[in-house]
Amino acid sequence: MEDPLTPRSLNKRVVRLIDSITITAFNYTRRGLFEKHKLIVSCMLTLRILIRKGELTHDEVEHLILGKFDPNPPPMPEVLRNFVNEFLWANCKALETVHASFANFSQSLEIDHL
Repeated sequence: MEDPLTPRSLNKRVVRLIDSITITAFNYTRRGLFEKHKLIVSCMLTLRILIRKGELTHDEVEHLILGKFDPNPPPMPEVLRNFVNEFLWANCKALETVHASFANFSQSLEIDHL
């Protein structure tokens, strides 16, 4: 007779089953894809897994895929005009709103320019 599952061991088993099912489903799906589409499906699956685990937010993934930009960015500092165009500046300003770790991104560009 098997020992009863504790909550911890049950949780570990569920995680292993989810991982196993994900890998098996990917392998079956991968076999029916053209070579050029395998990377796209892999990326989509990876992003979906990271969203469900809470490691990425939907806004972060949307910014990564769509390349969002700030429609009305503040004026670009003069020191950045040599290597950053207006479109990249708008993208940098939009990135600051996506995640807290990019909060001072444009200021660090100004300080660290070469």
